[in-house]
Amino acid sequence: MYANFENLPEEKKKRIIEACMEEFAHNGYDKASTNNIVKKAGISKGAIFHYFGNKKNLYLYILDYVISYMSKKLYDMMGTSSDDIFERIVNTGVVKIKLAYEEPLMYEMIYMAFITTPEELKEEIQKRYNKLYAESMPFFIENIDMSRFRKDIDQRKALEVIMLFIDALANKYINIFRNKSANEVLINMDKIMEEYREYFEILKKGLYY
Repeated sequence: MYANFENLPEEKKKRIIEACMEEFAHNGYDKASTNNIVKKAGISKGAIFHYFGNKKNLYLYILDYVISYMSKKLYDMMGTSSDDIFERIVNTGVVKIKLAYEEPLMYEMIYMAFITTPEELKEEIQKRYNKLYAESMPFFIENIDMSRFRKDIDQRKALEVIMLFIDALANKYINIFRNKSANEVLINMDKIMEEYREYFEILKKGLYY
């Protein structure tokens, strides 16, 4: 679908991608200007539509690029993970914070896509969120020390409870920060992670020995 773009020299592709990321991260999908993008990238407006067809395709291509890059870097940064599911989740959160500071434009773009989702793109972005969620599940449960769980409870249901809780807590913060900037989330991240730890201690008392 994007063969014309993919066949460009790497330096030119990189320049266009970086211009798009900057514009979409700073202004979101709705307010982003293709005029600004082509000016920053040093290409004609006709070229951008030749490569992608329309603004929607351009945005989704860049979003997919950012998600792929950030996901790979996250797993590379994680290294060896704890066999305690709660510690693994907290450690993942800490690494995500570090990654957000290292790649602020990419973090901002993902944040705006998933938290302040453009109406026109809700279906497409929901599919990407579902895919990310499904792909992350094996990571959270792989090599978990199940012996920590009480023997009188169904261990798989215990894992399901934890995952449902994480989803609910994430939705809580989505609602809190829906109209805030990504930087405001980062400023409050230590407080958020501390609240996660407090909730996890409560869950441990019910699920662990």
